[in-house]
Amino acid sequence: MTTQSNLVTTIEIKDRQGRVIATREVVTYAGLLNRAHQEGLKEIETKLLQAPSADNEMTAISMARVVTEKGVFTECGDANPNNVNAIIAPHIIRMAFTRAKARALRDAVNVGVIALEELTDEFINGVGDNGHGNGMRGAAAPAAGGNGNDGSESTRNNHRASQDPPDEPMTENQRRYLFRLLAERGVTGDDAHDFLKRAFGVESLKDASKPDASTLIDHILNVGLEGVPS
Repeated sequence: MTTQSNLVTTIEIKDRQGRVIATREVVTYAGLLNRAHQEGLKEIETKLLQAPSADNEMTAISMARVVTEKGVFTECGDANPNNVNAIIAPHIIRMAFTRAKARALRDAVNVGVIALEELTDEFINGVGDNGHGNGMRGAAAPAAGGNGNDGSESTRNNHRASQDPPDEPMTENQRRYLFRLLAERGVTGDDAHDFLKRAFGVESLKDASKPDASTLIDHILNVGLEGVPS
């Protein structure tokens, strides 16, 4: 029998100068697919929910439905030029499908570690305009040892937090990405706006900081909405 540890690999996170500033444990789509076949994969169905256009900032949103002997697992994925690297940018729809399938496969084979294909460009390329950090005031950080991590993730994230001034405001890319993550989880419109204000502990989203936004994104991707103040 395979275990989750068999699927996990460690990648380096670099800053814009190419220096390694952190590491992160991930799984790959190929590994998840192989694991699913071993566990009785019956079908993978995909559907494009939103085609990229100028009106939606070239964002593709897709759905994937994975059927195994254990049941049916459905997830969504999105991709746009702001959350993929330059090489993938011409293939937005394909990446949205891959991310949706990876998320559904993770549920199907009970793997909590995020897939490499789900990571946004800022995670892979390091701290930049969309840089992630830690130290969020309102929302809880991921619990040590959760999702297959050994607890050292918090330490590595804290190192990344030092790269960004604590009072630097949340970027527009971070704000848009947070709203997309919430929409995928059924929180939209005014509800999403209010959710973020409560999570950050602010009266206006203009007061949310870049490190806080980074940690909330990380938390939602790894843990979901559980543990976020609401």
